[in-house]
Amino acid sequence: MSTVHTTALTVLFLSAWAGAAAQTPPLPAPPQSEPILQDLVATQAFQQQVGEYVTLHRLLEAPLPPLWPTRDMSRIDGAMRALALRIRTARAHAQQGDIITADVARMFRRRIATCLTGEAWAAILAERDTDEQGRPAPPLPQLQVNMEWPAQVPFDFVPPQLLLALPPLPPELQYRIIGRALVLWDHHANLIVDILPGAFASTT
Repeated sequence: MSTVHTTALTVLFLSAWAGAAAQTPPLPAPPQSEPILQDLVATQAFQQQVGEYVTLHRLLEAPLPPLWPTRDMSRIDGAMRALALRIRTARAHAQQGDIITADVARMFRRRIATCLTGEAWAAILAERDTDEQGRPAPPLPQLQVNMEWPAQVPFDFVPPQLLLALPPLPPELQYRIIGRALVLWDHHANLIVDILPGAFASTT
């Protein structure tokens, strides 16, 4: 075979290959892992902030007289207020979002939306909107970091599915629901540590 024929065949082959490659559909993109990585990073940041708060809590609580089991609610209330005063002083400049940052808030909202169906959340939240007699619940105060738990808000049931979906907390802290907000609550000091407003708005 002559050199001219060989060159012509090579050109034809390359042209055909290029045309076939151009017509081949692109491979499907790999599954998106970005939300998973974002949730992992947000969870680690949240746990770090929670750890710093609890370290401070324990440091301030240690010098206080131990509270033995008692039915005297005034002693319990006094101990909680003493600890709350210490924490407020140490965190005088604390603001909403210090612990539940924007990235953590996005992670929380994703998990809240998927741990229960919209219908289940609607039923849970509707029940909170009324009192035991079925009347509209009293209006809620404006929530702020370092405020006590509002006296008019009962300690209602928190769905276990929600507790399993969110990062675990040390024994000093609890997740609570006030209105449509998710609250991080220090039950030793009866203090609201941080707030995620509108956490349950999209679930209804």
